[in-house]
Amino acid sequence: MGWGLGLLALALVLNTVSGFIYTRTQLLRGKAELHSEVAATTARRIADVVRWNLQQLDTLSTNMATHVLGSKEQETLARLLLKHDPAFVEVAMVDREGEEKFRLSSTDTFLAGERRSHKATLPFVVAVAGENYIGPLLTSEHAVPHVTIAVPLRNSPVHVVGALVARVEVRILWEMVGQVSFGNGGYAYVVDEAGVLIAHKDAALVLRQTTTRNAAKVRWAFSHEGVDPAPAEIGFGITGEQVLSTYATLPNLGWLVIVEEPTRLALAELWRLQQFAVMLLALGLVSGAAIITIVGRKLTRPILELQTDVGVIRAGNLSHRARPTTGDEVEDLANDFNQMAEALQQSHENLERRVKQRTDEIAALYEITRTVNGSLALQHILDTVIEKIAKIFSFGGIQVYLFDDQPDVLEFRALHETDPKCHWSPGTFRRGTGIIGTVAETGEAMVFEDVCSDARYQALSTSKAAQATERRFFAVFPIKNNVQVFGTILFSDSAARKLTEEEIRLINFMSEHIGVAVERARLFDGVARRSRHLAVLHTIGKSVNQSLNLDFITSEAVKRVVEALGFDAAWIYQLDDAGEAATLRAHAGLPATVIAGMTVRSADYGTSALVRQTGEPMILEDIENDERYRLIAGGARAVALGFQSGAAFPIRIQSGIIGSLHVASHKRHKFAADEIQLLGAIAHDIGVASENARLFEQVRKQSDELLAVNKELQDANRAKSGVIAAVTHDLRTPLNIMIGNADLGHSEFFGTIDADYKQAFGKISHHGRMVLKMVNDMLTLSRFEAKKMSLDLAQVAVGEIIEHAKSHVEYVNRDKHLNVDWEIDANLPELVTDPIKLEEILQNLIGNAFKFTPQGGIAVRVRNLDERVEFTVADTGIGIADEHLGKIFDEFEQVNKSRTGNHSGAGLGLAIVKKYLDLMQGDIAVESAPGQGTKFTFSLPNTVTVPLWEG
Repeated sequence: MGWGLGLLALALVLNTVSGFIYTRTQLLRGKAELHSEVAATTARRIADVVRWNLQQLDTLSTNMATHVLGSKEQETLARLLLKHDPAFVEVAMVDREGEEKFRLSSTDTFLAGERRSHKATLPFVVAVAGENYIGPLLTSEHAVPHVTIAVPLRNSPVHVVGALVARVEVRILWEMVGQVSFGNGGYAYVVDEAGVLIAHKDAALVLRQTTTRNAAKVRWAFSHEGVDPAPAEIGFGITGEQVLSTYATLPNLGWLVIVEEPTRLALAELWRLQQFAVMLLALGLVSGAAIITIVGRKLTRPILELQTDVGVIRAGNLSHRARPTTGDEVEDLANDFNQMAEALQQSHENLERRVKQRTDEIAALYEITRTVNGSLALQHILDTVIEKIAKIFSFGGIQVYLFDDQPDVLEFRALHETDPKCHWSPGTFRRGTGIIGTVAETGEAMVFEDVCSDARYQALSTSKAAQATERRFFAVFPIKNNVQVFGTILFSDSAARKLTEEEIRLINFMSEHIGVAVERARLFDGVARRSRHLAVLHTIGKSVNQSLNLDFITSEAVKRVVEALGFDAAWIYQLDDAGEAATLRAHAGLPATVIAGMTVRSADYGTSALVRQTGEPMILEDIENDERYRLIAGGARAVALGFQSGAAFPIRIQSGIIGSLHVASHKRHKFAADEIQLLGAIAHDIGVASENARLFEQVRKQSDELLAVNKELQDANRAKSGVIAAVTHDLRTPLNIMIGNADLGHSEFFGTIDADYKQAFGKISHHGRMVLKMVNDMLTLSRFEAKKMSLDLAQVAVGEIIEHAKSHVEYVNRDKHLNVDWEIDANLPELVTDPIKLEEILQNLIGNAFKFTPQGGIAVRVRNLDERVEFTVADTGIGIADEHLGKIFDEFEQVNKSRTGNHSGAGLGLAIVKKYLDLMQGDIAVESAPGQGTKFTFSLPNTVTVPLWEG
């Protein structure tokens, strides 16, 4: 009923709405045509009136052209225009200069003195230019609308001699607009180019100069050009009322004619039509509802009865059946529903049985999963899982085989039997052999529903054990994960049976859980074993790193091996220094009676001797039956002590093998690869400890010897420094006296001497000064060695240092045998340094340049490097080879003495320069090549802040 009523209402509403929209569209189209015609007609009539007035004035201008400008004849013609056309209220004759010749009015009289100039007025300017002028609509003080028009006054077609300017009243504009009436209350009005109302049927609005810019059509007309694109558009009119409006333009005047019709009047008929349509819609809905209700009840009664029957069945009574008697499609539907209820009853009974079975399986899977996740005891997990499988599938026997230590051998691990006929003595199987080995190899299950009739079983089985034990059903599934097979699980039964796909999937799922349990158990065992191994290795390594006591380290090692790795005994043999005997260094787990006989043994006897010879570990998993051990040691001692397994590992140092680590067990022990690796690492750590102890002892002895030698050298160095200081001090006084007397003799202080004596005095003075410099250098060097050299910091100008250097150069180069070039930067900063040492550095470098430059020149350069000042002393002398540059700053070092000739020295000058620069936080570099001269470059900071050391 709801759908029917809804569709009927939709159809009626769509019909009513579409009719209303169509009617409204047609009505608005007709209104648009009417409004456009009214607006255009009104605009044409207004344009005709203005055009007529303009033509009248133009005709007057033509008549006046035959008379003299300003003559009585022209004035008479103007009066005739004012008399015959009441629209003209004022006419003025203006000459070409803009001066009035006369001005006439139909209401006023003007005297000659009241004439005015039109030179700057727009009407005159346009008319004199040869164009007609129509001014804006204005309102006089008597509220009469008027416009100003002007035409040119010509005496020939091309010659303008003046202009006629007239004021024209347009009362007729009000009359024309007031007469416009159309439609239901339609009206028109005119606005000027500023949007001000200039004509309306309500004169009060015009007198108030009402602005119409807020009217919708006025805004659109002033912002767009051309014809109204949407006539009769709904918007707000001049009075703020909603109207249908259209406009037309008067292009030459810039005015707009707006026509409006109030919406409430224009669409009044449409609203009445809409009310009538709504009444028809309501009447149709009421009639449709009544008809739908009557028909719906007839159709829905049998459906409601069928719905009641459905409710009974849905409540759980699957034996209930519907009994309709309508004889139509509803009766057919009821019969189909009865058949469905019968099928549902049967399906429900089957579903209950399958749900119970599935619930049992899920419960078993949950128990298996909980067992696998809650325990790492593999045997407990295997027993629990196969018990659950037997309970679900009712197999007579279940057996589990897993790969153990040997990757190719399957060993029996678990058994569950409920049928005595399915008893089967477990054994071992090899990978790839028989049915069990094939499943372990391929990872694919094999199911034999009846071994007696299955040819595959006859072909693959090697033992025919299933037939021998009177079993008919036989199946083997792999125990695996995604990448590895861990073993197999075997199912058997005395009766033949067929496994469904669901059962096979469930068994595979359980087998995978067993695989997960096996993997987790093995990983846990491996991690636990690895943790024990790492703990032992860490303890021994810690002892090695923290102690140099070899007895403590070896005792700790054998004790940890016995405690953590499960061996019954462990001991260490170490060779003596001669390598002839092996001494028992440490032991654990050995009886006291046995230790006495093991303290010392020959280096060439037993397993320790073989390990030292081969350098490889010796593993004895079965001592009693191991042929190698019997050949080496006869096997008597180990068997007598009850050891069944053992191993020996070499202990190495850099120079070779110095001993062996031994372990033994009273039970048969299978050595895993990681266990062998661990014992080898322990033996290596013991070797490291031995090497550390040996090296420590050597270092201690050498340190004692070096301390004694160092004390002797210090005593000798102090004695040398004292001797040098005493000798240099005692030599300086006689040298100064000798040099002074030689200078006095050379200067003829004691009397006139010949040239040979004078030359001899000069040589004595020169060589005496050289010896004095050597003595001073040695004294300076001794002060450096005694660490008594310090800096005397002062603020000094670099220019002063350079002047002192120039004075030194003038003395050295007094014979002018070398050219000296000075290149000093301007604005050098003042330095905070030791000026005496800086002068001495420059004098040493310049002196060396003079000493080793026979001819050519010397260049001294000083540059400002912002934070540092750089000094360069370059010469063109004999130069220095590359192989000697690295040692020229060493003490008592003279490069190529054969080439220095008479300029030899003690070799201390450059060494002192280097030590001074290090003390003053400076640096120095040298560039040289044989025969091409040498260049020394050193730099100093602007401020020496912290001395390197002070004496």
